[in-house]
Amino acid sequence: MARDPQPRSVAERLILLGWLLPRPPASPRRYLLAPEVRRWLPKPLILSEGAPAPVAPLPPALRAAIVLLLVCSATPLPVCADGSLRRAALRTLLPLLAPASLNEVACVYAFVLPYLYDFGLISQQRSHCALAPGAPVFLASSLDIQLRRLIDAWIRSPLPDPWLQRLRLASVGIDWPMLRRRLVQWVEAVPPGRLLHPEHLCVALIDSFGPLADAHTHGFRVVRRSPWRLPGQVRVLLAALREPLHWLGLVAWHDRRVYRPLECAAPTRDWRYGTAGEVLVPFDGVDADALHLAQGGRWIRGDALGLTWRMTRIPRAQEEAVYQVLLRRAGTPPDAWGAPCSNRAPSLRLVESVALVADAPGDLEWALRARSVQRYVQTRLAPGIALVRPEHVAALQRALARQGIAVAGRAPIPAAAPPLDALSPGDCAALLVACAFYRRHAPAGMPLIVDETLESALWRPLSPPLRDAVEEALTYLDAHSCSATEWIDSSGNGHISAVENAPFSGSLRQSAVNEHDLLETLRRTIAQRRTVTIEYDVGGEGRVERRTVRPLELERRHDAWYLRAYCLRRRAERTFRLDRVRAWAM
Repeated sequence: MARDPQPRSVAERLILLGWLLPRPPASPRRYLLAPEVRRWLPKPLILSEGAPAPVAPLPPALRAAIVLLLVCSATPLPVCADGSLRRAALRTLLPLLAPASLNEVACVYAFVLPYLYDFGLISQQRSHCALAPGAPVFLASSLDIQLRRLIDAWIRSPLPDPWLQRLRLASVGIDWPMLRRRLVQWVEAVPPGRLLHPEHLCVALIDSFGPLADAHTHGFRVVRRSPWRLPGQVRVLLAALREPLHWLGLVAWHDRRVYRPLECAAPTRDWRYGTAGEVLVPFDGVDADALHLAQGGRWIRGDALGLTWRMTRIPRAQEEAVYQVLLRRAGTPPDAWGAPCSNRAPSLRLVESVALVADAPGDLEWALRARSVQRYVQTRLAPGIALVRPEHVAALQRALARQGIAVAGRAPIPAAAPPLDALSPGDCAALLVACAFYRRHAPAGMPLIVDETLESALWRPLSPPLRDAVEEALTYLDAHSCSATEWIDSSGNGHISAVENAPFSGSLRQSAVNEHDLLETLRRTIAQRRTVTIEYDVGGEGRVERRTVRPLELERRHDAWYLRAYCLRRRAERTFRLDRVRAWAM
């Protein structure tokens, strides 16, 4: 090295760096390792011998993703404004993720749902989440590819992890992908297939690989010492082992011990018939074909191996498609199982109940705290509204009276059907049309409820041809509900004739008084579930069209009002700007 300062070997380069020290000439010709370098080098991971671990089930995050896609293919699920699932949706998914509890299911979906939105597997449509076009492609791939996509999405996500924020440790300046990548690398260094004590494992990992948090994980701030002390690092590792690493299948738990799963054999992909009308679908056999089953049934339960689908009433248009999927994936069904058919009798129940309504929803919640009141409530429809069986009304009133709560009103007594011996079938048909006309065109302030018992009794004497004629008359009444009304000009010039092609005049922008009248009319129409016919300036270009719509919702944007309604001509929902309405009629 004195003759040639350029290093020619790895040993010479390490000596120049100060990592290796040559011994004095009198001693044997060997190298010494500097103490600073010796402390810097990682120690071997020393773990106590553990019992053999069982076969790990499918990761909860992957199970939750598959279940959500299958359920959304049948019906959209309600979500909150931030995209998280509502409690009602979680209760629908709970039987398919047994034996997890409702809180565990909520935590798993709060973790996995943002990645499903990012993948384009589901989409949020107003207050519901529905299946997106990318779902069949995702289900067609293998379980390993699906799980790897979830793991990569979690590692690369720049958003903070809620499980770590709950620990209240120093999280300012964290490089989240770097921290997650370090957690995954540490777990992959654990020997697989051995049950380990979680606290001992965390201490051994920190002792072998050094501090969990350093200048690399907190790279967005100046770090002069380890941001987390040893107890805080152990808490972080335990939380990661219990939540994200467990949900993604990097570790598994058994009898309060943690282990890294071995590469297990792929489960069977074959569907098989169960009890009558049920098919057992393993998770490895879920693909795009499973989405077609939503057209003729529903998913009723699940376990660690797969899901169970039960056949219900199948529409005639989808019967052949569902049957071909079952033949291709599960074979010919046995005789005792049954076959999908469109003429299967539906299983329905008609339940008679009494509504218990509270003006303030908190009053009902306060009353339901008593078990003597809860036992008589059948179900809760909405905040402040509950259903009670008629035979329990008297007992419920006594239970509420003991709490000092008086119940206004009385339960309706089911009335017997009126005698119809003196009425001919033609008279019954005329009365049915009259009831429908009264419900649609009764003046404001008049009672709009026709006794359902009376209407059901009027339908009985009708022959099939007369029944078809009445239904056709009711359809015609819905389509021409504005033919006998008067039009109201938006410019405030009074009433206009109801001639089909009568000219309409008025400014594009309504005055405040006329806008108020139109708003009141639309609110009354929404409350009464009636239709309204409008003369609408399409695009604000002077081209006026007549539309018959069923108003759904009023919304104000900036200084203009908008109406969301179902257009009977387009047979779809449309949005109308109220300052372009020239005339209207209920």
